Amino acid sequence: MEKVRTIHIKGMGTASMPPDNVTITLKLTAIHKEYAYVMQIGSKKVELLREAIVNAGFEADELKTVKFSIDSDYESEEYNEFGRTRYQNVFVGYKYRHTLKLSFDLDREKITKAMTAIEKCTAKPEASIAFTVKDVRIMRDRIMESAAEDAHRKANVLCKASGVKLGKLLHIEYSWSKVEFDYIDIPVWMGKGEQESPAQIQPDNVEGEDTVDFIWEII
Repeated sequence: MEKVRTIHIKGMGTASMPPDNVTITLKLTAIHKEYAYVMQIGSKKVELLREAIVNAGFEADELKTVKFSIDSDYESEEYNEFGRTRYQNVFVGYKYRHTLKLSFDLDREKITKAMTAIEKCTAKPEASIAFTVKDVRIMRDRIMESAAEDAHRKANVLCKASGVKLGKLLHIEYSWSKVEFDYIDIPVWMGKGEQESPAQIQPDNVEGEDTVDFIWEII
């Protein structure tokens, strides 16, 4: 039986869409030598931040936790031992880290209200704004369609150059890995006064790409 000849092509798919969603990421930190006290400080900061968000017209539960940790924090300290310089880790305290996000449809007025409230909040969070797409499935579908078109074009070019014809499609392999998107992420330095207002920024399109493997018969 004659062995089936094949051609294996990797299709590169890309897609670009204007952002329709805003995600404000907020990071709260605190440090204290007593675990219970640093927890109290952190909880108070979250409470103040939620109050600020509510005052800006959002619901309290729209502020979601992304990451949370309390870890022992140390710093290196120099000391002298028998005329030699030594170093030791000295306990500084327990460091509280809490990252939260606020996501909503792209609306410049809501951005202004949210950022104004956050800037006035005494919790003083570190903030950044990302312009994203709300439904990543649409982006993923467009990327896969683009990958199929890219692979088919490459296969036809190679077959023509090699003096063969493209036969039937035998196999498609896709890993279903998480597609990485190039979001527009803008850090915000609260209270500096010299930065461009996030509400005045015109974000570029969100970009995404992925690959799919195709195998065709060649005749």
